[in-house]
Amino acid sequence: KQEYMLVLMDTAGTYKADFGGKVDWNAKVSDNQTLQSYVMQKVKEDITVQYTLASMAKERNISLSTDESSMIKTKAAEYYKSLTSQEKEYTGASQENVESLYKNYYLADKVYDALAAEADAKISDEEARVMKIQYIRMNTDNTKEDKIKSTLKTVTDLVKGGYQTFAREAKQYSEDNVFEKTLKKNEATKTYEKSAFNLSNSEISSIIQDGKDYYLVYCVNSYLKTETEKNKEEIIKNAQQTYFNHKYSKYLKDIDVDFNDDQAKKIKLSTDENVKAVNLMTVYNTISKELNKK
Repeated sequence: KQEYMLVLMDTAGTYKADFGGKVDWNAKVSDNQTLQSYVMQKVKEDITVQYTLASMAKERNISLSTDESSMIKTKAAEYYKSLTSQEKEYTGASQENVESLYKNYYLADKVYDALAAEADAKISDEEARVMKIQYIRMNTDNTKEDKIKSTLKTVTDLVKGGYQTFAREAKQYSEDNVFEKTLKKNEATKTYEKSAFNLSNSEISSIIQDGKDYYLVYCVNSYLKTETEKNKEEIIKNAQQTYFNHKYSKYLKDIDVDFNDDQAKKIKLSTDENVKAVNLMTVYNTISKELNKK
């Protein structure tokens, strides 16, 4: 309970800070939920996931090193010392409760990192490539097919001959409001998007048909380096999260997880202006940083 109260106070303190110090916890956030019940549910979900992950540590032979345990003890003392007497009374927590909380959260982080490392998330730059294009879209509902082909061929000749820029022609003929966009190879679904990745810089495509739509694509930049690196990180992150969700769900099927809702229902969020600590996780997040300095 005391460890739950620490997380609850920290989360509630953030809301207090955002609302200028005073919060109406009975305010409705939906037809059947108050702000208090919403915050308490949020904390319940957070601490349940963290403690369940921590329980996975034993079967995966993951434990805290001597240095990690020592640093956790130091940081727990630092946090507990920062609490007011009202905050200590409200949570009922001791320094040992803070230490236990930090240990569970740190074990949970180590389990998550271990699972992420197991995920097969090797993505090449080509798979994650992001490019910039300009394009023209014309539809046979608005223009006859022969006219579309004739127009797009004329545009091609003008652009290749250096007589006009593709952007100018796109503004004139495209039926879309925008004519320039970035494309991610892993998210390309339309025929013209997939075809675009075969183009080099300043190259123009042949006329592309996709149902009633006809496209002409111009490659502005076939490889946006910064965007590609960012997309690659996102793909890897998503792959790791998918792998983690699979392992976590499988673990949940093999164990009993229970939350003491009867006890939780007796808890109320504090309206005391001296109960506002928001540095529980701020101090926790310094543990790894301090260890990395050693």
